Formats: sequence, C-alpha cells, structure tokens
Amino acid sequence: MTNATKTLSIVFVGTLLLALGVSWRGSDTSSEAFQGQLLPVDTSVVQAVRIERANEPSVRLEQGDGGWSVVPSDTSVAFPANEEAVRRLLSSLPGLQVDAVVTRQSSKHPRYGVDSTGTAITMLGSGDETLGQLIVGRTRIRRPQSRNQGRSRMRQMRRRRGTPITYVRSPNRTDVYSIEQSLQSITSRSVEDWRDKVIWNVDRADIQRVDFTFPGDSSFTMRRPSNSDTSSAVGPSTWVAGGDTLASRKATFALRTLSTLEANSFASGVAPNEVGPARHTIRLHLSDGTQRTLQLRPAPSGDAYRATAEGYNYVARLQRDTWDSRVLRQRAAYLDSN
Repeated sequence: MTNATKTLSIVFVGTLLLALGVSWRGSDTSSEAFQGQLLPVDTSVVQAVRIERANEPSVRLEQGDGGWSVVPSDTSVAFPANEEAVRRLLSSLPGLQVDAVVTRQSSKHPRYGVDSTGTAITMLGSGDETLGQLIVGRTRIRRPQSRNQGRSRMRQMRRRRGTPITYVRSPNRTDVYSIEQSLQSITSRSVEDWRDKVIWNVDRADIQRVDFTFPGDSSFTMRRPSNSDTSSAVGPSTWVAGGDTLASRKATFALRTLSTLEANSFASGVAPNEVGPARHTIRLHLSDGTQRTLQLRPAPSGDAYRATAEGYNYVARLQRDTWDSRVLRQRAAYLDSN
C-alpha cells in the first residue's frame, strides 16, 4: 500500500468515525439520558405523584401526616393508599436506566405510544412543584431466538417469557428510549387498585375464639382447647367446637383468611350505615381481650359479600365463593376432614 493510499484510508476512516459520532451524539439531552437516569428525582422530597392516562380518570397519590393516600380526579375524597405499592413506585421510577435510543423523530411518537395516548407520570414536591415527569408508552416482549435446543426446561420457559421492553420519553424531549422493564403495574392501576385493601391484620396466634352468627339456629363458636378438653391431643393447630375437634386444615384456612382480612374491591357510593342488616356476623376474640367484628350481607350482584367492620369507614366487597368455601361453613363441615 502506497503512502497516498494510506493517507486516503486514514482520512476516510476519520471522516466516518466523525460522522458516526455526530449521528450518535444527536442532542445533548440524549447523551445525558445515557449518562444518568431518566427520572433523577430525590424521592425524599416527593409529596405527590400524578398519573394521567388517556381516556381514563387520572390518579393522584399524596403524602400526608398519616401516610400516603389516593385521590380520584372527580372528587376531593382521599382514601388510604397501599403503602407498599407507593414505595415500589418511588423506588422503581427514579432508577430507570436507558437500554437504547429508539428514535429521535417526533413523527414516530404514536408508533411507540409516547404521544397523547401515553401515560404521563409526574412527581411533585412542595406546593405541587414539578420535580420530574415521564411519558410511558407501549410495552412489548422481546423473545430471543433459540440457538441451543439442549437447554434445560427452566431456561426454555424463561426464554419463552422473554424480556419486557417499554418505550418512554421526557415531555420536553423528542427522543424515545427503551427500557428493559414493564411499568404496567403502575400505569394500569385504577384508583381502587391503589387503595389499601387491608381491613385488619392480627397475629393468628392471638386469636382465641371465633363466634359465627349465621341465620336460623346454625350459629356456633370455635375456640382453642382448654386444659379440660380431653377429646384429642391439644396442639397449636387444634380447634374445637362444642367439645368436638375440628378438621385442622379447614380451621387453618378460615383463620388465615380472618387474621389478614383484605377487601377484594369496594362498594362505591355506599356508606357502612346504608348497607342494611347483616346476614352473617363473625367476631374474633384476641388474647389481649379485644375483639374484631365483621358483618356480611350478599351484594346485589350475587358474586360477592358487602362487608363492614367496627372502626372501618368503608364498605368492602369480598369474593363470595372464596368465603363460602373457606369461612362460612356450617359446624358439621368443619368437623369433616375431607
């Protein structure tokens, strides 16, 4: 190779590298996204989070003295929020890392769902100051092509599931980025999904007695055995009713449901004093002498119970088939081990 040829080659390679560098660098904001996080927000100063979805009611999460609450867009009434779900939101969004730049052309925003059809998530500080904002678009699953047919079944299952890829952008930028993560647990939640569904949470070991008040003469009490009970060996999972030992598995199912009592959903627009008389009443007696009382009545839809509890300000909906099969059994059914 002559010196002239070498010189031309060096000039060509240098020009090519320069062109690629300019093309890759694009705007300064693109470089910043790769160097840092998409939503660099100090979550310790976040006072509220606003989630706005196209053609759906917006959701506002607010932090107060009593913790986080969720506020529907069409009312000023605030409900206690699921604190764990809020913590996951605050820990996941500021840590999002860019996987790749997908496009820098605003004309392609609709393709990735980061236009007006996307979900806008805004983190707010004191006085509703905007701390950071992100538009979340579509999510797809990236499934790598199989190259080794001899892989284990578990690895094949993981490969079939694939990797979720979500498209996002900042409102003041045209660049669209991909991240290897699904944000649907945040963007698809309704107000009800953000609400705290725990009615009460007690230690199962503290429950000493359960009174079941049913229609007619079918009411009964199940309790932990005392020293005078000799019908069977006394153990931590032993429960008796009227001197008879209950099937351990069935008693455990009921106690597990009653100790951590959670709503499946809520009856909107209905106050606890408006649901009428209870058909079933369940009262827990705890080791410290306190009680927890739950009252149930069939919901108009027939697939749930409307539930109210002492000291609880809302009407919860409990899945009827689950409660019928696990809790609202007749005494004879608790005796049967099948």
